[in-house]
Amino acid sequence: MTYDEISKLSEQLSYRDKFRLAQLLIQLARKEEEEQYPEARKAVTPSESEVVQYVAERLLKLRPTKKASLLNSVGAMFQFQGGISDADKEQIIMELQKQRRIAIDQNGRVSYPEQ
Repeated sequence: MTYDEISKLSEQLSYRDKFRLAQLLIQLARKEEEEQYPEARKAVTPSESEVVQYVAERLLKLRPTKKASLLNSVGAMFQFQGGISDADKEQIIMELQKQRRIAIDQNGRVSYPEQ
């Protein structure tokens, strides 16, 4: 598929879908660039505990109330670093639950126990 074909097809999208497509293309381009030029990438990657701490701090400010919005919030935190898989999002959420930073009830409601 060529650029011109994609350009013509994208004109048929709603404005929200155009934004979503633009975001996806930026993420894919960044990921491809990082794979092509790995030496330009930061050598230090945060540990799992640092990632969980980062997410916990941000969630205390955002305070999403449903599990779906919690997953979206976690995904948004990593959108400019190439994104994060659904499995990684779930793992971070499970770790936050283990640390009792969040609680999720049967209905998918998120609560934030006092620390």
